[in-house]
Formats: sequence, C-alpha cells, structure tokens
Amino acid sequence: MDKSRFSLLPAVVLTGVVLSLWTGHGVAQEIALTPLQATEVAKGYRADALKLKPVVNDKKEAIGRVDDFIFGQDGSIFVVLSVGDFTGLTGQLVAIPFRSLKLDDASGNIVLPGANRAALEKLPVFLSSR
Repeated sequence: MDKSRFSLLPAVVLTGVVLSLWTGHGVAQEIALTPLQATEVAKGYRADALKLKPVVNDKKEAIGRVDDFIFGQDGSIFVVLSVGDFTGLTGQLVAIPFRSLKLDDASGNIVLPGANRAALEKLPVFLSSR
C-alpha cells in the first residue's frame, strides 16, 4: 500500500504544477505604477487639454492647431496638426512626431521649434484609415 502511494505522488505533483501554470494564463494580472511613474504621469498633459490648442513656432508665429493624436503600435506618438486654418476645422492635416513639440514653454504656448506654416503645408497630407 505504501509503495502504490509513492508511485502516485509524482503524478499528483506533476498534475498540480501543470494545472497551476495553465490556470495562471487566464488570471488577470495587476499592473502597478511605481512612485516614479506616477510622478511622471502627474506632470503630463491630457490629450483633451491639448486638442485644438494653437501651435506656434519659436518666433511666436501661429502655424497651426492640434487636431488629433495617433498612437503607433510600437509606442510612438504623433500629433496631427491642422495647418492653414486656425479654427481647427478645415486646415490641411499633417502628422509630426509628438516629441518635436515643446509643451512647457514659459508663454503657455505649444511650440514647434524651427517650423513655419509654409514648410508644414509642404508635408504629405495626413489621411486616416481608422
């Protein structure tokens, strides 16, 4: 009787290990922000707060308005600017990398350093398929 109990023990242990690994895939896992990440998030900007805001160049010349944001599957972020119309409704849409913008300007403006309206209007028109 003791011998049969010992021969079943490895099978029971192996079954328990396999089941615990298999059930772990279906369980939701909690993702926690570290204090550093939470601090960085608190310093950030909401997309809605930036949408339709004017964008100026480093000479304070109005060059467009934030129309939308595109989030790439690789984690990249682009800003869609409406150039040529400052209502944000009918201008030519162009996409630029989000990292190109300066959001913490002392004037409170969103700044695209080195840009001008004519150069932005020469960029390919942004067309969304989604």
